[in-house]
Amino acid sequence: MAPKFEYKGVIVEHISHAAFRITDGKLVVYLDPFEIREKRLDADIIICTHDHYDHCSLEDIKKLVKEGTVVVASINCRSKLAGTPFEKRFLAPGEKVKIRGVLIEAVPAYNIGKRFHPKNYQGIGVILTIGGVRIYHAGDTDFIPEMEKLENIDIALLPVSGTYVMDWKEAVKAAEAIKPKVAIPMHYGSIVGSLKDAEYFKEQVSKICEVVII
Repeated sequence: MAPKFEYKGVIVEHISHAAFRITDGKLVVYLDPFEIREKRLDADIIICTHDHYDHCSLEDIKKLVKEGTVVVASINCRSKLAGTPFEKRFLAPGEKVKIRGVLIEAVPAYNIGKRFHPKNYQGIGVILTIGGVRIYHAGDTDFIPEMEKLENIDIALLPVSGTYVMDWKEAVKAAEAIKPKVAIPMHYGSIVGSLKDAEYFKEQVSKICEVVII
């Protein structure tokens, strides 16, 4: 496994679980920060896809925020983030915001036939456009029909663990629907799922696009 992946000048670092650090060399964006081992205090933007502890962790956010950090979160994070001193923006599926030239589009993320993330819970996935690169972070979701509508995705960060999200077989179907340039498996190795899930995913999806395990 490579610790980081670079695509057209944008560096993607998989921290753990569904947590990523993304930078174009000018701005630093964190997605669902979790299990941050040391203070970094370098975040320009932090994105939380929903309010579960492994995706919206105040303990981890505090290790990243600096003066001027903006936290963009799903609307179900509103009460959890109430009273915090940093700037906040809340998004429902279908909404978007532009911060310092970085476009963040909220898209649906939900379970089908599972109780953990119902559609009315209004968790989100996000399409992040930074340095001209479109990165889709699926959030906690199953393979859902809305994925068929996603276009021009350069990098897709897709959960593969099963249990709370789609398993690696469903993630293969998601990759087939989305047709990204690069697919990166996530949501394994910390709470549920293992590296094997990522490897099974890579074996199948490498027929469709480049797959990088980081």
